[in-house]
Amino acid sequence: MWQRRSLREDQLRSDVRFTLPVLSTNKSLLSCNPQLGSNKVLKLGSESICTLAEDISRIPSATRSTTRHLSSRHTEVSQWQAQISGSIGQVDWEISALEQMKDTAECCLQEKQLYSRLMSDCVAIINSLSSAVHRQDRVLIELKKEEQLTNEIRELLQKQICFLIHKLSSLKQIQTQLLADFQDKSEAIKLTTKCITYNLNTPCSRLPAGQYKPNYVSYDKWLSHCKDLWLMADNLIKDSSSFRGNLRFNLVNLKNAQECQRGSTNDALRKKVNELSKIQDTLIWERQRTRDEFSDLTKDIEKVVGQLRNYDSKLHQVTHRLDILNQRPRHELCLDQPYFSLTLEKHDLTKMAAGLRPILKRSQQDLELTRRRLMILEDNLAKNAYALEVERKCQNLHQSFLPGLETIVVLANRPRLCTGKNRAHS
Repeated sequence: MWQRRSLREDQLRSDVRFTLPVLSTNKSLLSCNPQLGSNKVLKLGSESICTLAEDISRIPSATRSTTRHLSSRHTEVSQWQAQISGSIGQVDWEISALEQMKDTAECCLQEKQLYSRLMSDCVAIINSLSSAVHRQDRVLIELKKEEQLTNEIRELLQKQICFLIHKLSSLKQIQTQLLADFQDKSEAIKLTTKCITYNLNTPCSRLPAGQYKPNYVSYDKWLSHCKDLWLMADNLIKDSSSFRGNLRFNLVNLKNAQECQRGSTNDALRKKVNELSKIQDTLIWERQRTRDEFSDLTKDIEKVVGQLRNYDSKLHQVTHRLDILNQRPRHELCLDQPYFSLTLEKHDLTKMAAGLRPILKRSQQDLELTRRRLMILEDNLAKNAYALEVERKCQNLHQSFLPGLETIVVLANRPRLCTGKNRAHS
């Protein structure tokens, strides 16, 4: 378009030619008598006017050509201004979307920082269990995986936010350049319009020579500047939009990965708590059974001890009676029926007492074993209760943090009412 316009302008320039008179180069016209010199100048001026009169009819055509050039320039600058205005609106919308994405990423980063500290607390709680078995169980493994994943997400978000801030800064810089270029083109359009509508009868107003210092650039350089500025803005917008899309996609994937790992950790904690609860119930039942057994053994021992005490008392009585009976004099000390009865009773009591003593010993041994088993059960019960308390504490702490709702897509695609185009026109 601009090449065809340039060709037409060259053709128009070639049609407009001013024919100036051939002026004399004789220095004597001015070096002679001053009066004569002035007469010569007047005569020369009249000859010039007469000569110009031959081509004066071509001046309206040149004026119309200049007007067409000004109108064409006005149209071209207006088109570029509209293009720049559209770029300003797109850049402003992209800045708005990028700022909202930045807010979302920062909120997500803050959430991950809090969650990272929570995961560290959970790992520290589980590590408080000194047992090597607990240090190798699934809960601790899943917690460490989730802690590592959370730290990786946090570091990734920090890097992405740095990239986002850099892209936001680039967009704001190009926005400033676009707004400045838009204002320059607005001023150029005003001046071009003023030049087109300029009336010859209007007094000419000039800027002071010291203030008006034109710094011209070539048309190609101007056109290259417009194209480069527009392309730079377009590339930054595309790059920012692609970055936002990738970041949004990564955030969703990271959120899904963490939710999956969080589910695995919750599942491991739930299974561990259920397992420890069952063990606790079993230990409590076993402790009660052992206590009952200990109580029964104690009662049995008390009965055996009571029987032994009774037998010993009776044996002592029978022995004493037999000793009394053995004190009979001479022929009265005979092996009569009372003697045989007391002797047999003494023998029976001695035999029964001797039979109860091994039973008492075994019962006492069983009671000691039961007491030791009860102590072991009490110790295991206390350890399991502590482990169960720790697991429940970790589970409650892990479930106390509720991740925020997914608002990335909504925030990133929400347009603002005030755009850069509106600001530029205002």
